[in-house]
Amino acid sequence: MKIISVNRSLTQPVNPLAHISIIPDSAMIRDGKPFFIPGFSQKWEFQASIAFRVKRLGKKISSRFAHRYYDAIALAVNTIPIDVISDGQPISATYNAFDGAFIIGDWIELNQLNECHTLKINLDGNEIEIDMTHLAIDDTIASISQFITLKIGDIITPAIIPIRNEIKINTIIEGSINNTPNIKLKFK
Repeated sequence: MKIISVNRSLTQPVNPLAHISIIPDSAMIRDGKPFFIPGFSQKWEFQASIAFRVKRLGKKISSRFAHRYYDAIALAVNTIPIDVISDGQPISATYNAFDGAFIIGDWIELNQLNECHTLKINLDGNEIEIDMTHLAIDDTIASISQFITLKIGDIITPAIIPIRNEIKINTIIEGSINNTPNIKLKFK
């Protein structure tokens, strides 16, 4: 299982090869476990995204069939060591793949969203509505699968949600999708 993270804003066109990161599953925290702030950085932020769970093995998938390859979504948070990365430079793999770099909420089956075309996200007091078409998951899967085989259980984050905040010790962050609690994490 791998995490394929595309570092693009909701308004940018899909070009995952320009800003793609492969994060190992060892970097993932789930089930409400806390994030212990590593000592290699003194200033931390989190960046939010929507994660999609891959349900089928596939390669070279057409955009029109991509909807058959994912079945659930969740809120995801990437932790970023601000004082060790250079401004404007891509985050190195070392600072993108450490233990705890990727935190994911509970999976929500897409069929539970009842053909919802808008997601109402609330995370750490920030509220935003996202048009599902801006996530462009079908186009992202089509682009990625030209080069990377997707496997059952893989996670894809096709875009970054414009929610980014500082992380401090003992901060608790809670998030929901369409008023359904999805993620709760504590920073220690």
